[in-house]
Amino acid sequence: MDIAVLGLWHLGETYSAGLAELGNNVVGIDEDGAVVKGLSAGVPPLAEPGLAELIAKNAAAGRLRYTTDFAAAGACGIVWFTFDTPVNDRDEPQMEGIYAALEKIMPHLKRDAVFVMTSQVPVGTSREILKRIRAKRPEVTVHYAYTPENLRLGEAVKCFFEPGRIVLGADDAAARDPLVKIFAPLGAPIVTMSVPSAEMAKHALNAFLATSLSFINDIADICDAHGADILDVVRALRSDPRIGEKAFLGAGLGFSGGTLGRDLRVLSAAAEAHKIFAPVIKSAWEKNAAREREVAERLAGILGGAKGKRIAVFGVTYKAGTTTLRRSRAIELAARLSAAGATVALHDPHAIKKEVAALTALPFSNDPYGAARDCDGIIVATPWPEFKALDLARLAKACHANAVVFDATNFLYNKETEIKKAGFRYFGVGRT
Repeated sequence: MDIAVLGLWHLGETYSAGLAELGNNVVGIDEDGAVVKGLSAGVPPLAEPGLAELIAKNAAAGRLRYTTDFAAAGACGIVWFTFDTPVNDRDEPQMEGIYAALEKIMPHLKRDAVFVMTSQVPVGTSREILKRIRAKRPEVTVHYAYTPENLRLGEAVKCFFEPGRIVLGADDAAARDPLVKIFAPLGAPIVTMSVPSAEMAKHALNAFLATSLSFINDIADICDAHGADILDVVRALRSDPRIGEKAFLGAGLGFSGGTLGRDLRVLSAAAEAHKIFAPVIKSAWEKNAAREREVAERLAGILGGAKGKRIAVFGVTYKAGTTTLRRSRAIELAARLSAAGATVALHDPHAIKKEVAALTALPFSNDPYGAARDCDGIIVATPWPEFKALDLARLAKACHANAVVFDATNFLYNKETEIKKAGFRYFGVGRT
């Protein structure tokens, strides 16, 4: 099938390559010339394992190309929106870019096109998009579908080709059937429903995950107060078949990046618009919004106050497995500690120095031992595997005597004895 993929950041770079690999002829479209130039040279704007190779393979086979020309979509029977929807500092989605792209693509829509939305958009967006298309192109029949993405940074290619299931909302068979055919080679169950239901399914999934994290952080804080160990509590929860071993119950700094928060905010707004009482959704966001303050206060309490202390923050990327810094909780935490009077140094084994510098003036180093020099405390904020391979004796020698290692994700729990033996005091989240 001939497919135009609009929006070429993380979502679009992965979908354009993935859809081409499934045997379709794909043209990726974005108004950012630098992004298009990079992709045309086989360099994605955001690195993902295996993605550059996938792009090169399908470009060489003639199934994949990139352009800034929106008119290229006119030759395609399927137009697929894959913009990464930005959020503001309160996790509210900013839809201007989506609607601007819609205006640019509408003149080029084929008369019987299939319009697919995979960008993360608020429930009701699909209805608004169809309204705008019909107002501007009344002669065009558009068959609309919404299929929410389920990619994870650092694992995007794997997620695309090995989905647990595919949610597909479609207005009619003309929209549904081509997508079922496209996704069939993946061998995953396809859960079909209406477009509004698919929009809500994405919100509900992310809201459930976000609520799980806020819930377990509440439990962790109570564990701290009563001498319980959150890891034991989580082990008990996951052993219950009604919860399960894969439950999203990692106590720590909370969720970041805006992805989960965006769905909580959308659902809260949707509930308020219809005067629906939805306190669980609202409280999950509020708990997470306060999380960096709670963790900063806990660390300050252990250190006897933050003022005058030197603290190293280990791990500043959004998560392990990616260099992305978007809405990094670690950087936000570092800023809070600095504002409280601490001298803060940053370290990450993979973050790009100039990208860190664009977000904060705090000193950054890819060398952990240099970043830890003369520190009173180290907070491990992002669980990079390299942190388990650190030379603890060398690290302790760089720090002040009896320095603290605060494990903000409990990533190093099985190295607690070694950390203490090296001369550190060790603390985790929900673990006294």
